[in-house]
Amino acid sequence: MKNTIILLVAMAALFVSTSNAQDKGDKYLGGNLKFAVSSSGSNGYMSTGSYFSIAPEFGYFIADRVKVGGEISYEVSSNAHVIALTPNIVYYQPIIDKLYYTPQLNIGGGVGIYSGYVAGIFTLSLNLASFEYKPTEKFGISTSFVSLSYSLIDKTNSINFNALYSPSIGFHYYF
Repeated sequence: MKNTIILLVAMAALFVSTSNAQDKGDKYLGGNLKFAVSSSGSNGYMSTGSYFSIAPEFGYFIADRVKVGGEISYEVSSNAHVIALTPNIVYYQPIIDKLYYTPQLNIGGGVGIYSGYVAGIFTLSLNLASFEYKPTEKFGISTSFVSLSYSLIDKTNSINFNALYSPSIGFHYYF
């Protein structure tokens, strides 16, 4: 009987310590992967390109359901290599049990090598369709597939609306 009570108290303590995901003070480590293929054309010429990006990240909840964090990303394509530091802020809105809507604002900067020349980079983006599923209290799987972004690369501006163009998948470990 005594062992059963100790086991129940230990399980309750474990549940209480892990059931506070997305509360102020929580932290996580994780990362994101992106892959995109695009085709564009002008003046009768068609070009196709693709890129791959990997980005380890860290986040800290400054308030319940509000996370600030950042990632260091490395992106490679047929004509570019880019490394960037991107701070972000994310809001976690519960949809149903274990599923969250997670809109995200990112502001980043870095350096890239484009077709042999070095360029400075500034980006501002808003991930509009981002979600996270938490199968357990300590583990989350995130995805983002609609974003609005502004980029400044070596004095060249671009504004992009990406819907299903460059989806990402991420994995998070909460502690």
